[in-house]
Amino acid sequence: MHRRQFLALTASALAASPVWAKGRGDGKWARSFGDYVRAGLATAETPGMGVAIVDGGGTQFSAGYGYADVARARRVTPDTVFQIASVSKTVTATAMMMLWQDGAFRLDDAIAPLLDFPLAHPKFPGVPVTFRHLFTHTSGISDAVYYTLDFTGKTPPPLREFLRDYLAPGGKYYDPAKSWSDAKPGTAWDYCNVAVALLGYLAGRVNPDPLDVFTRTRLFAPLGLKHTSWRYEGVAAGDLADPYEFADAHYRALPRQSYPDWPAGLLCTSANDYARTLSIYTDGGRVNGRAYLKPDTIATMLTPDAVLPDKDHPDLRQGLTWFLSGKDGRRIALHSGGDPGAASLAAFDVDRHVGALAFANITPAKPIVVFQKQAVKRMLDRDL
Repeated sequence: MHRRQFLALTASALAASPVWAKGRGDGKWARSFGDYVRAGLATAETPGMGVAIVDGGGTQFSAGYGYADVARARRVTPDTVFQIASVSKTVTATAMMMLWQDGAFRLDDAIAPLLDFPLAHPKFPGVPVTFRHLFTHTSGISDAVYYTLDFTGKTPPPLREFLRDYLAPGGKYYDPAKSWSDAKPGTAWDYCNVAVALLGYLAGRVNPDPLDVFTRTRLFAPLGLKHTSWRYEGVAAGDLADPYEFADAHYRALPRQSYPDWPAGLLCTSANDYARTLSIYTDGGRVNGRAYLKPDTIATMLTPDAVLPDKDHPDLRQGLTWFLSGKDGRRIALHSGGDPGAASLAAFDVDRHVGALAFANITPAKPIVVFQKQAVKRMLDRDL
């Protein structure tokens, strides 16, 4: 669909009523925010977006704007399901820290003895890779080979097979010079999808259930998440937002992403569903009276790692999966995500106990990345 055609439809679609939690509505702010999103999506050339605000009392605001399916003019609602790309990592981390507080592992435990395939940094074979290294992107595992692989339109290998072939000598994707960086584990930051996939695989090595089963039974079901799955097949097709890119003045539909390292980026969820997960972090680890994470566990996750992600920006630190920003005296934990046809951002104010999210169905580019940051900040600053 040409952008002019899309913009002609926005007056009706973007005016869709947002959904407030009972008794906490503010129609004036919602209308103003809707106008802001309407303009922002048009400027950022983005079909649709789902948003939500949470605090210690749960979800206080959620809304859908624009289109989940441009050709059929199917609107985004708060229950529209987006692939949230790397924001998926926060759910993997939440599940793993539930296991940690249950005593299934310690952060500085070596992971190699727990695996059913060999794993050692080829340049530093005597230095163990630990759980903490996987959480903080300091394992020495590199995505250099990963970014040369393309599983689009193919059935990706199972998670274990992929990890073994990537990390173990003799594997299909193994390259000692590229599967691993030149840095000793624990000494350098290098954002790594494969490392987080390995972290997710370890869920099934330290307890009886693999990550997808564990999250379904211990997280998704108790939270009441009805529109969340690690795979597209687990979500009704009519609930999914279609992925797009904007090129040559057109919205072009893209194939859905397919890759084997699903714990690092393939979670499909809605604004309403992820908001309940984010509420764990804004309500002291509890949602509707049920404990998921202990306050001390959350504090551990939000403790800055000694290794800086960017030495030129010391205000940005790495926690356990969550990034930590200390700019302007505010402590914000955040994670973004990007894939073809998916741009996502989630954040929470550590001290004010308020969180916000914005999920969009467009390939990330500077305009949508900037707009999502502004929209999330506006929601975090909203005094509910």
